[in-house]
Order: sequence, then C-alpha cells, then structure tokens
Amino acid sequence: MTLRIVYEPAGRAAEYSALAANLYAGCDHGCVYCYAPLATRKSRDVFNVPQPRANVLSKLIDDAEELEATNEKRSILLSFTCDPYQKIDERYKLTRGALSILLSHGLNVTILTKGGARSERDFDILAQYPDLVTYAATLVFTDEAQRRVYEPGTAAPTAERITSLKRAHDIGLKTWVSIEPVFDPIQSLELIQQTHEFVDLFKVGTLNYRDEAKLVDWGKFGHDAVTLLESLGNEYYIKQDLKRYIV
Repeated sequence: MTLRIVYEPAGRAAEYSALAANLYAGCDHGCVYCYAPLATRKSRDVFNVPQPRANVLSKLIDDAEELEATNEKRSILLSFTCDPYQKIDERYKLTRGALSILLSHGLNVTILTKGGARSERDFDILAQYPDLVTYAATLVFTDEAQRRVYEPGTAAPTAERITSLKRAHDIGLKTWVSIEPVFDPIQSLELIQQTHEFVDLFKVGTLNYRDEAKLVDWGKFGHDAVTLLESLGNEYYIKQDLKRYIV
C-alpha cells in the first residue's frame, strides 16, 4: 500500500496517533514552542506563513480508498505539523473536505486543534459520525496574558478551546486533551480540573528543547497529575518523556 498524504508518525509523535495527515505546509498559529519548523526544516518565518499542500484532497481520496479497502481501523490525526483549524483554513476549507472524504470512507478521524470556535463550523459533519470521530484540543495556559506571549499568532484563547471541547462532547463526540507542553505545572493541573467533566482522556507530557524545562520538578508534576486524574476518575496516558520521571 502506497499512501500519499496519510502517513505513520515516528518517535514521540507516534504516542499521539498511529496515522496522521497534514493538509497545510506551515501554520499561522506561530507558537514559539512549536517543534514543527525544525521537523519540516523550515525557518519559523517561512513556516508561519502556511500554504495548502498541492492537490492534497485529490491525493487524500486515493489514500482513503486504499485504507478503506484494507479495513483500516486506526485513527487518522488531523494534524501534527499544522493545525487543521488555523486561520488560513477559513479560506481554503481543506479540513472540511478532508473530513468528508475520510468519514465517507468509514475511516476513524481524530482532530487535534487550538482553533477553538473555528472548528465548530464542521460540527455538522462530525455529529453525523460520532462512532468515527474524536475531538481533541491542546491546552497549555490558564493565564491568557502568558498564553499570548507563547502563542502570538491565530490560536484561540484557552477559554474558547475549552468551550469548543464541551460542545464537541455535548454532540456525542469522544474527546481528549493534550496537556503538553507544560510550562507551569499549576496551570496544567488547573486545566485538568476545569475540563475533566467533559474530557474522556488526558494525554500528559513535559516541555522539550526549552530552558524553562529546567525550572520544573517533573517527578512532582507527574505524581501530582496522576494523583489528580485518578481522584477524578479520568482515563489518562502519561507520555514517555514524563513517565521516566515517575518512580
């Protein structure tokens, strides 16, 4: 099987999803902690001005047909190296097209976004396939002023992302939250508290490749996160980067 858009992530990314698809080259969220510019070998200035990938939807149709023929059950993540609901998608609507293609072929899809309310424009499609769709959001800060420093582009405010998570849950979708990167353990634990009633799974990690990581007691954070999640009764996955600190 030769796939053109859908691929199998490697390394840390494989902990989030077995399959993924990136519809855009680059991302206008401009998060200063993003690993994707390095991973795609682009300068941040270039990466932060995204472009649609050439013929991405026609290629995705070919992939969807092949995956359906093999009865593929693994979920396809939208996306790793870009956000499916970055602002440019308001113009091109590639995410809506991709969802229509993948879901109509009976494939499982996971949306991971910081787009907040922008993602809700496709809830009409998602609500038709509750058994195939998982909706996820990345949550980093409760402090909005601090969030704007680290996420200076078009990512939605944290409160907006939380509202969209709840609405996704209310229309019958499975939900999860990525608690990563972690700059401030107190804020990360508070985000779990704020969302646990409508989140089915939490994936908790650390902070990589930044000096701020040296300021965090990762063993304490990992223990505190596990204790909190177990007390709340939520399912959780501790990423390997954090798990190694927990004894």
